[in-house]
Amino acid sequence: MKKNLIDDYFRSIAAIFSVPTFKEIFKSGQSDYVAETIFHYRSRLSFRKEVTMKKVLGKAYKHLMHNYRNEYIYKNHIANNLLLERHKLNEAVMLNELRVGASIADIVIINGTNTVYEVKTELDSPYKLKKQISDYRKFSPKIYLVTHHSLVGKYEKILGDDSVGLLSLSSDSGLSVIKEAVEEFSLLDSKTMMNTLRKDEYSNLLLEAFGDVPKVANIKFYRACLALIEKLDPHFVHALSLKQLRTRAFHEERMIQSRETPEEIKHICLTINPNKTEFQNLYNFLNLTM
Repeated sequence: MKKNLIDDYFRSIAAIFSVPTFKEIFKSGQSDYVAETIFHYRSRLSFRKEVTMKKVLGKAYKHLMHNYRNEYIYKNHIANNLLLERHKLNEAVMLNELRVGASIADIVIINGTNTVYEVKTELDSPYKLKKQISDYRKFSPKIYLVTHHSLVGKYEKILGDDSVGLLSLSSDSGLSVIKEAVEEFSLLDSKTMMNTLRKDEYSNLLLEAFGDVPKVANIKFYRACLALIEKLDPHFVHALSLKQLRTRAFHEERMIQSRETPEEIKHICLTINPNKTEFQNLYNFLNLTM
């Protein structure tokens, strides 16, 4: 019973750091779910006096980091350490949960090339990993597995001599490189790469490659485009695909990178990609007191 109560607490706190919760915050500057959850678990969070929502989020995130490292914790470290600390947002793009073949890549960072980051938390099973890597190879030359430091040995055995890189997360030191990824271009697949693009994006790809798009009925457009793209060298398709994916730019680069935006919610901001008004709603929310 006690364990169930603990699990309920961490699951409830984890749900604060979710896209649906923050979409409400960006839209209205408030969240009934966050207010009710924090009020219910106020003693667990050790708040005995009035505090701002910003401090509440910081404390809640710290509890998750040390006790219940769900996927969001890993993704947020990737966003902070591997995107924001290394790149300018006008030079790099982060895509969250991108469908690649039959799999969904947790995070893809696009700068000079595209790199897939696949997260395996202590709560995850590795049984899909081989299939996921196989799918990602068709889209990206560079893949990293990100896991908890206590699971490094387990995943080193599963990966073997594969060129997939390995990153570990610890509560004390954050992300550490265990093994660098080795780029592998030979398995790139034009159809897989095309299917990561929206219709306007693969249309633009064809315009750049051929100077035109197929003049066919809408119902035949996809197949006609695919037939043309498959005539191109996969390396060329890869370069043109990256060019299109980079157009998915962030609306407010300065506000995402601002110190006013807490590190604990950088990944959510990058995923939702709010406009200036929505960021102001967020800042109003963070200054609310409980």
